Amino acid sequence: MVSSQIDRLLSPRLRAAALMPAAVLTVHQLRYLLAYGRGTGQELEKEGHQYLGALAVPIAMSVAIVVGLFVARLASAWREGENGAGGPAFGARGAGSRASAWRGFLRLALTTGGALLTIYSCQELLEGMLSSGHPGGFLGVFGNGGWWAVPLSFACGFVIAAALRGARAAIRWAAARHRRSQALHGRPAPAPRPRRLALPRPVPLAGAAAGRAPPLAPATP
Repeated sequence: MVSSQIDRLLSPRLRAAALMPAAVLTVHQLRYLLAYGRGTGQELEKEGHQYLGALAVPIAMSVAIVVGLFVARLASAWREGENGAGGPAFGARGAGSRASAWRGFLRLALTTGGALLTIYSCQELLEGMLSSGHPGGFLGVFGNGGWWAVPLSFACGFVIAAALRGARAAIRWAAARHRRSQALHGRPAPAPRPRRLALPRPVPLAGAAAGRAPPLAPATP
């Protein structure tokens, strides 16, 4: 089925991996914007970040592919009624399941945020070693406003986690709505009960003959 094929293409790990480059670029650019304001462009050019402009197009394409696959999966769930996300249907969770889901969301957000911060740090360290205008070492990573990368990384981690969980909840909702629609429209209508007909009792003299036989004639000797 189409839904199973899209599920293989849209696995959670693949979705997160496709969104990570866009998140890293966002953290990098916002870190310089918050640190240098209007002088962001000059600072980026001085430190050798011109290559980021060439990466913007493929990163945007990867995000567009993920969004397109999600829309296709949502439409498939709306038509076929299969959520493909595992777990109970939308709206069928108990209190324990909600608490477990919230813990899982926090774990995913913090893990993603930590991964973003690690990637950003490695990126800045490499730029410090390869570019003459970029500061090296710890100063190149967290100096000159680089500490902004810490809250920005975890903020983007929460955004990615919310997007992934929201997409899964939307697919479950579409599948549950399809099943409810099928249950309402696929149930046969009850057959009408036959009416009891009250037939009028015939009047004795209304027919062609009397209601009783004539009296017997007296016997003659």
